[in-house]
Amino acid sequence: MPYLYRIAYDGTLFYGFTGHPNSLEPKLRAALGEILGRGSRTDPGVSAVANVVMTSQRLHLGYVNSKLPRGVWAWGVAEVPEGFNPRRAKARRYLYVAPHWGEDVEAMREAAAVLVGTHDYSSFIKRRGDKATPTVTTVYKIEVEQRGGLIYMMFVGRGFRNKMIRKMSWAILATGRGVLKASDLRELVERPRPGAVPSAPAEGLVLLDIDYGIEFEVYHTALREAYTYFLRKYRAVEAHAAALKAAGEALARLDVV
Repeated sequence: MPYLYRIAYDGTLFYGFTGHPNSLEPKLRAALGEILGRGSRTDPGVSAVANVVMTSQRLHLGYVNSKLPRGVWAWGVAEVPEGFNPRRAKARRYLYVAPHWGEDVEAMREAAAVLVGTHDYSSFIKRRGDKATPTVTTVYKIEVEQRGGLIYMMFVGRGFRNKMIRKMSWAILATGRGVLKASDLRELVERPRPGAVPSAPAEGLVLLDIDYGIEFEVYHTALREAYTYFLRKYRAVEAHAAALKAAGEALARLDVV
């Protein structure tokens, strides 16, 4: 009987989810054994709260976590039926965070609305060698919100293709900066131009959830450890950012003098 494991990880520590000696998948195999399927292939630098992998055996989550390297936690497990496909989820939810440099948030929301729906997203996908990968998918919702000096973009969809969220994020931000208009994005949707849109940096992206409509047994010790890890790292980055800001302000004062 196959089992589905919930996995959280710091994507900055690994070279993507798979396809590289320093990717995450070899570390998961060492702890879980043969992996029968995975939820989402995240890029280098992209972190996750609730990605999934499927295996043929059930192991105690305390044991699994003892075998995983720093920055990775298995925090949930569920038995699934034979033939279950982790790629077929009800919805996936991602968050992209970017600095706010004065972008017009209302213009960004207008741009985001253009990208919602069922479309051919070829303009917003980096094609791999497999040309058979479908480019038509459904985006249920994109929410854009400014919180202080940051822009938060929440993406909910049935399935996102390679680099798709990072490219949509770039396009939405570019619209807020006046580089693009919502009508430009509409044209890219209606008349796809593969390769037309660059990707926003990977470090701003987090996979928050993959919804299968099933209940997981939760290992709370791993959740607490992951929370503490990310909070400590956030505090360290916050302090570093404050130091950089102070340095910039000092340089500005010297330039005025």
